[in-house]
Amino acid sequence: MASTELASRSSGNDTDTDTEIFKPKILSFASGLHGVNQDLNYVFVHAFVGVLIIACVLTLGLRLMRRFSNYLRRISTQTNSQQQFFWSMNQTRWWPALKQHLLYAPFWRHRHNREFQLSDAISMGTLPSRFHTLMLLILVGTNLTYILVLPWYQAQPEIIAELRARSGVMAVINLIPTMLFAMRNNPLIPLLQISYDTFNLLHRWAARVVIVDSLIHVFAWGANTYREGKMQAISTSLANTPSYTWGLVATVCFAFIFLQAWGPIRHAFYETFLNAHRLLALFGVIGIYVHIDTHHLPQLFWIIIVILIWVGEYIFRFAWVLYYNISLLPGQQSKRLTRITVEALPSQACRVTLALVRPWGWPRPGCHVHVYMPTLSLWASHPFSVAWTETKMPQSSSLPVTEETKRMTVADLDLREDKQTTVSLVVRARTGFTRKLYDRASSSASGVYTTWGAIEGPYGGWDSLQSYGTVLMFAGGVGITHQVGFVRQLVEGAHEGTVSARKIILVWSVPNTEALEWVRPWMDEILKIPGRREVLKILLFVTKPRSHNEVISGTGTVQMFPGRCNPQTILDRELVDRVGAMAVTVCGPGAFADSVRAAARRRVGKGVLDFIEEAFTY
Repeated sequence: MASTELASRSSGNDTDTDTEIFKPKILSFASGLHGVNQDLNYVFVHAFVGVLIIACVLTLGLRLMRRFSNYLRRISTQTNSQQQFFWSMNQTRWWPALKQHLLYAPFWRHRHNREFQLSDAISMGTLPSRFHTLMLLILVGTNLTYILVLPWYQAQPEIIAELRARSGVMAVINLIPTMLFAMRNNPLIPLLQISYDTFNLLHRWAARVVIVDSLIHVFAWGANTYREGKMQAISTSLANTPSYTWGLVATVCFAFIFLQAWGPIRHAFYETFLNAHRLLALFGVIGIYVHIDTHHLPQLFWIIIVILIWVGEYIFRFAWVLYYNISLLPGQQSKRLTRITVEALPSQACRVTLALVRPWGWPRPGCHVHVYMPTLSLWASHPFSVAWTETKMPQSSSLPVTEETKRMTVADLDLREDKQTTVSLVVRARTGFTRKLYDRASSSASGVYTTWGAIEGPYGGWDSLQSYGTVLMFAGGVGITHQVGFVRQLVEGAHEGTVSARKIILVWSVPNTEALEWVRPWMDEILKIPGRREVLKILLFVTKPRSHNEVISGTGTVQMFPGRCNPQTILDRELVDRVGAMAVTVCGPGAFADSVRAAARRRVGKGVLDFIEEAFTY
């Protein structure tokens, strides 16, 4: 009998018996922690978190060193011009080389923020810099390494089980930085003084890692489940087990995010993309929470952190918007909501002025805000650079002249609640919201459109120019709004002796002279500042003049030229006569910004020269 049974088992005809023998073993690797080295998984999680912490600590250390160096440079040169020469010379060779070949260098040749476009309506996005590429390689490379460290010497079901667990663990832990990097109020932005654009780039690639890990997790589960019971086992598990059902929902949502976040789709339908993106992310996070909670997995705390980051950021933003844009104080019936005035300007632009309900001090130059206008765009917000702010007493609330008001200081007046803060922006009509905004204002009889709305911010503006003896600012088109605040701060500071600037050169490239009207009121204010003739020079390049007589080249503070500017020629001329350390900044179209970047990279070895770019690459 025993020999007969043994012969039967060794026979190739009894495949059902073979299946029964191996069925419990295969089934054990389809779910749960069988075949999973959980301790090793946590080792890789700790390594991943450690890499992020080390990167933040190193970045913070470099930022603190730079801030301290800039502080020393400013306090030693703002009142003593003889110290400028020392700070103008490079003290090492490796730091300029590092800036030229890594920190300021595009990934390939000179192209960085100039978009790759299949047509006027289809954009493929931009290339990262070499430094950004290095960060992305570390992010993707470390995750890939963690995934591939598997027990390759074991049986295939055990390898797949380990792959299933490892990919699931890494998907959830990567979801934390993915969510954090997407937040406007990410605390790492002010701490490390890294732009939101950079964190947004990291967010996109961290999200891609999460999506790929999630797909690997699902396919690995499906492989062992299929081995155990074919498609019937997979369909039964998905239909009858909520954990698997919601896990599949999360994976499908992430897969759709991967498709709809593709550059051409994202840029062509940005508002639609953003709303769908948030909705898909919401269902994805809910699906992961149910999937983990139902199985009572230890990663539940991680997904709770993701939810707290998301909910906490929205609560903070909501409170911030309410505080500056809605007032319920008695006696302020005329200032219940932020009022927005939109004035149509030449060259298809408009000046947007927001009158806030509470005082809002002059923010950092170079910052931007998000604007809500429900009458045009419901709940969506749109980012714009802050061109000008003003806080003053309203005409109707001037104080009577009494002995008490005579004794009031400026600080006393600053504490008054009836001050009015206005924030001004310049918006160029493109497509979508900006086009509707301009059309609404230009179609009115007076060219002015008034509505209500809200402002959120300020954000950004972390780069300080106060320690540079020479500041060369390039602006292309509406990019002038980013530079106006710096010009105002530096000219005033040079007169008061609170900044190091002794030479301030503003280079503005505009399509026609009509565009000069965009910032005329604010430039008139700047030109009235005492001492501006000694420090400020403005070069205007009109690329498409209607006639040569339209461009009048002056010899004073403002000079006009027909045609396009050559950033290299301008930089070389100002570099020879520079005073102290030099900052080169740019805000404008991608191709224009790339030409300024290339010019600055070629000259970083000639002296202390820092390049700063402002670019919205959402």
